[in-house]
Amino acid sequence: MSDEQQSFCSGLSMYSAQHRTIYAGMFVLVTLFFPSSSHASIKVEGTFATTKSCQAYQSIRKKTNPGNISVQPGKDYEAISVNKEEWDWVQLKLPGVTPPARWVEKHCGNVDFTTASQSFLTQPSCKIANHYDSYVLAVSWQPGFCEHANYKGQKPECEAINTGKQKISNLTLHGLWPNRTQCGINYGYCNNQSAMQLSGATVEHLSPWMPNFFYQTDFGEYQWKKHGTCQARSDDDYFKTAVSLVQQVDASIIGSYIKENIGQTISTEVFRNTLISSLGVNATNKLQLSCSKGRYLQEIRLKLSKDFEQYATLTDKLNVAPASGPFRGNCDKLLYIEEAGIK
Repeated sequence: MSDEQQSFCSGLSMYSAQHRTIYAGMFVLVTLFFPSSSHASIKVEGTFATTKSCQAYQSIRKKTNPGNISVQPGKDYEAISVNKEEWDWVQLKLPGVTPPARWVEKHCGNVDFTTASQSFLTQPSCKIANHYDSYVLAVSWQPGFCEHANYKGQKPECEAINTGKQKISNLTLHGLWPNRTQCGINYGYCNNQSAMQLSGATVEHLSPWMPNFFYQTDFGEYQWKKHGTCQARSDDDYFKTAVSLVQQVDASIIGSYIKENIGQTISTEVFRNTLISSLGVNATNKLQLSCSKGRYLQEIRLKLSKDFEQYATLTDKLNVAPASGPFRGNCDKLLYIEEAGIK
């Protein structure tokens, strides 16, 4: 082989090696950004008993629903998979439907399925009432939630708030959640699945503090089925207790600072320091913020002890509570406090 031929072949070999490296790198990038669908869900075996009518989607992300199919309450469907470990969607097999594999939201029913590879679905202690060791109180700044939530017309209270028909100037109740440390976020839907039957007086009392009750009780029923059934109070007492806690938070430095800054951008560090000056470091460390899109305040989550009712003041309740996550939560350094009806 001539020197020219050897040089050409050597160059061709280097060219091929370089392109193999480029192609390999591209494959890694594709794998990172577009993972195989085989890792996108976790297979399960068993049934999903529906408790409400819900849309059955072919695709979670695209919200496609060929045939406009819904699951109906009171039926058991074969469960195929869940979307992730800390799952919020379950894939069901629907007879007579094309395609038969459809996704519905977790809150649409009760689970009775297992998986060989994951233990998170098979922890019976995570479904037994009164096995909790603490609480989380989720308190909403409703205008911040409604302005930026993708509620698709399914929350009439948000329609009213966003159009200015309903003025919300106090903190509101998202939920009071019994918590079991070893279960993480999976403690819920306990075996005490009693139906929610609130008195008219209770609904009237709740409505200003949980605006969903002005229009419907679906969200309240969801909170009861998932969280309320895991503790011993009746439905009326459970929600009244939760509202009493929200009223205490709203009347504290937490609520007053938020209301003083409606329509303003605030610093999370200044917010925290303001709370520390009133509540103390230990109590403030039991609080965590939650924001929409990182910027818009929508919720404050407070850790509480199992026996929080023994303590009169909010500071005392927080001081004896378990530790929380970082105060900022998922919020940016600067956050905005929305006003109802402002676009």
